[in-house]
Amino acid sequence: MPTTLTLISLPITDPDTFEQLSLEERRSYGGSWTYPVGSGRALDTFLMKATKSDFGVFAFDKASDGSETCMIDQSTLVDNIAPLERLVETKCVETARALHEHGKKAGSLTQIEAALQSGTWPTNGDAAEEAAAFAHHLLRCARFGMENHMGVCWEVRGAGMN
Repeated sequence: MPTTLTLISLPITDPDTFEQLSLEERRSYGGSWTYPVGSGRALDTFLMKATKSDFGVFAFDKASDGSETCMIDQSTLVDNIAPLERLVETKCVETARALHEHGKKAGSLTQIEAALQSGTWPTNGDAAEEAAAFAHHLLRCARFGMENHMGVCWEVRGAGMN
């Protein structure tokens, strides 16, 4: 089973609110996007380590099916959207370089920067490029969440992440 990452905007104010929603309820809300993760890396962790950032992510225990879920609730999102905007928009070049460096310069810096700016999801399995696209889409979901008084969660399904 290929690994996928699904981003979802939800009306979550804290982890307890999130846990009360069934999987079907989570997916019924607008703003759900799914992408393949060819690198096998935890893209949120990769992004935060590379950029020395903390977005107030709450990680749930791994589910019995091996899936992993993380979230940023609405109140935390309010405090953390500005740093995310800086990484993706204002300091895009610096962010791309940090991701490239953290990825041991395995991928193309040009492609990492392009993924950060456009959100085009890479198909080459490069973790830095996937983390760049993830950052772009996380910001898009965060803005949607802010406009609609929602939080953001992402679920990783498939093979284990490292």
